[in-house]
Amino acid sequence: MRRFSVVYRPIAVVTLLVTVYFTGGLSQPSFAQDKFDLMEQKVQTLPDDTSKVNLLIKLGEHFCAHENEKALMYLQEAYSISILLDYTEGIGKSLLWQGRVYYYKSNYQLAGKYLDKAKKPLESIGDIDALSFWYMAKAFNLQLTGDYVNAIEMFKQAIELSKQVNNKKRITVCYLEIGTTVLDRGDVNTAMNYFREGLQLAKETGNKVVVANALASIATAYKSRGSLDSSLYYLRQALKIRTELKLERHIAASENSIGKILTEMGRYAEAERSLYHALSLFTKFNEQTGIIITNLNIANVMMRQGKPEAVELANKTLQQAISIGNPNLLSTVYSKVSNIYAYINDYQKAYEYQKLYEHIKDSLFTSEKERMLAEVEAKFRSERKDADIALLKERTKVERNRNIMLITLLFIFLIVIFLLSVMFRYKSTAFKRQQKLLEQEKIIHAQENAINEKETQLLQEQLESKNREMASKALEMLRYNEAISSIIEKLEGLNNTLDNHPGAEKPIKDIIHELENYTKQNIWNEFDKIFKNIHSGFYNKLLEICPELTATEIKTAALLKLNLSTKEIAAIAFKSESGIKTARYRLRKKLGLSNDDKLVPFLMQI
Repeated sequence: MRRFSVVYRPIAVVTLLVTVYFTGGLSQPSFAQDKFDLMEQKVQTLPDDTSKVNLLIKLGEHFCAHENEKALMYLQEAYSISILLDYTEGIGKSLLWQGRVYYYKSNYQLAGKYLDKAKKPLESIGDIDALSFWYMAKAFNLQLTGDYVNAIEMFKQAIELSKQVNNKKRITVCYLEIGTTVLDRGDVNTAMNYFREGLQLAKETGNKVVVANALASIATAYKSRGSLDSSLYYLRQALKIRTELKLERHIAASENSIGKILTEMGRYAEAERSLYHALSLFTKFNEQTGIIITNLNIANVMMRQGKPEAVELANKTLQQAISIGNPNLLSTVYSKVSNIYAYINDYQKAYEYQKLYEHIKDSLFTSEKERMLAEVEAKFRSERKDADIALLKERTKVERNRNIMLITLLFIFLIVIFLLSVMFRYKSTAFKRQQKLLEQEKIIHAQENAINEKETQLLQEQLESKNREMASKALEMLRYNEAISSIIEKLEGLNNTLDNHPGAEKPIKDIIHELENYTKQNIWNEFDKIFKNIHSGFYNKLLEICPELTATEIKTAALLKLNLSTKEIAAIAFKSESGIKTARYRLRKKLGLSNDDKLVPFLMQI
């Protein structure tokens, strides 16, 4: 089995400390604080129902990172009411946030227990977002207790669930934490890929807090490569953003990391300023882990400057670490204290603390190995038992399905026989009915054909009658026009004989003009009215074929449809025969008829 690194990771601690924006641990604007003050007042007046539980959980979430005891008070009350109401969501979320409170109190064992209790109710309510947060919180806890393999798996589970609810901020944090864990195991290139992916996603979402975290993580990777200048550059970029946002916990983390880099670069005065600033902020929030790590870094920089108080500070910090009881943290402190004594040439004490460090490291490795072996064995037994149960269930299921299938097939067979008999009778009856209908349809069809023939014949006779009427009317018009023309000629002759009577010439011309107008207009109007009644669609169809026809050409086409001669048309229309021939020629050309096409048959078909 691969031996896991159990050295406590100060950089990882700092990285985890800046994730408090998930729990309301950011510096809140005054208007936001007023909002929570109102919520605290309101919750006292509510009855014990689900709305009160939800409000209590919100308050617990808000105070989680910076007022631990107040947060626990609200969350425990939410849990008690949820138990009485059998409110599963309230139970799961109150347990989840109590685990987060103990995480910030550096009680990782108790935090793990509360988180484990929260998982089942959260799964039962199907809240994917809450469940993805649970996986991330569990991963943080496992990360700080040295279980890096399971921590990475938990972060990956959180990423997959967060993708389902499109929580990009949480995905980004998980990328950064996986990168931090991978970096601690020596894979700098893979870690850098995770950090850069997290930075890109943070920029896409416009979340400056996460952008700063990503920059700090990239700085850590550059430090691992030995590129201190690059590491310091990215740390200061992160600090700039955190200072603009007034994120005091994040600022403390940045200052602590910058102090370590400056120490390694030999810039001790600058390092002390950054580290003491970080210490003041961690002390403000009573962040014990941060205080211990920062004090160790201060002791280190003091030691490098030959200050004797470095040893005293290191021993004091060691006692604080022992009181917390975190083996991983204590292991780191023993290692740092050993280095300090070695630096001042007190090799005996350096050796003693190194032995303590090695002892804890070996104990952690042994317990980790035993824990993993126990998990593997339990998993194997559980999987084997589950496999036997599944096989038995599968056999029972197959047998049951077989019986059900046989019964179903028999039932279907009987139904098919019944349906076939019904269909046969139905088809027989339907066939007879169809035959009878076909005979009736033949009779009806024959009757309809006879009626249609009679109607067609009647319509043809009516059309022929109308055409004869039209022809008679045309001939009547012709005779009428000829009579009028004769009268006009006589009047014109009379007018010529009255040259010596100027007074009589004008009345005769007026009579001639009036006769011509009356003859042309009234007779044609009467003819046109009768023609439209008989051939109602002729004009419209003719204009659809050629919209550019003149009135004279339309009249000529109407008279040609009656099969009148050029002479007859000229007499009716008061035109010369040559004028009618010209009109026929233009009409043929506009209608697009060739020399072989007959104009009159064409018009008669319209």
